Amino acid sequence: MSDLLTKIKTGTPQLSVGTLTGDMMNQAGDLEILKNAGVNLLHLDVMDGQAWPKITVGGGFLKGLKTDLVKDVHLLVDKPENQIGDFAAAGAGIITFQVEHTEDVAGTLAKIADAGALRGAGIYPTTDFSVILDNLANIDAVTVLSIGPDTGKETFFDIVAERVAKLKELKPELIIAIDGGVKKNNMADIAKLGPDLIVTGSAAFDGNDAAANIAEMQKSISEATAS
Repeated sequence: MSDLLTKIKTGTPQLSVGTLTGDMMNQAGDLEILKNAGVNLLHLDVMDGQAWPKITVGGGFLKGLKTDLVKDVHLLVDKPENQIGDFAAAGAGIITFQVEHTEDVAGTLAKIADAGALRGAGIYPTTDFSVILDNLANIDAVTVLSIGPDTGKETFFDIVAERVAKLKELKPELIIAIDGGVKKNNMADIAKLGPDLIVTGSAAFDGNDAAANIAEMQKSISEATAS
């Protein structure tokens, strides 16, 4: 796991990119785009139609993706503890669950550790932050969301900024990801908050030139963090 942590915590924000808005009939081609762009992490949002209204994919889909990219799985599902084994077996390097959707945060973190993945916890902007702080010693990665299933399109980047700063202060070795509402036109502002990972999908695979979109976002990150 130390090698994986080193790969993720480079000192400069990296993109973790989802391909579900890309070409579902040619995921291999989309993965090649990520690899050629120098992206190191493949993000997968797993939704079950309960925690979020959408339904996406399962462990079998992830297992079928043949790639050297770090598989960064985000369980936006009810009772995520029941799905950890499947996604670990599918090669997930990071498994993040939403603290709002389990009755046993500590137990779910322990299950992820036992499965051999980095322990990730996500939190919606409207959730009391204490649940993260109370479990911080046993968390490897925190995903700070700017939106939730009930917030609509409204984003809460002020709260995100506060939470990122607090986490960096309390646990410098922690992997911090920002997710939700990430666009090409706000990438620089998000990068300046100092996360390790910035999660995006539709901003990259928007039906146009994904490689160009990723290059533009990487340039924004580089310029924003150069000074």
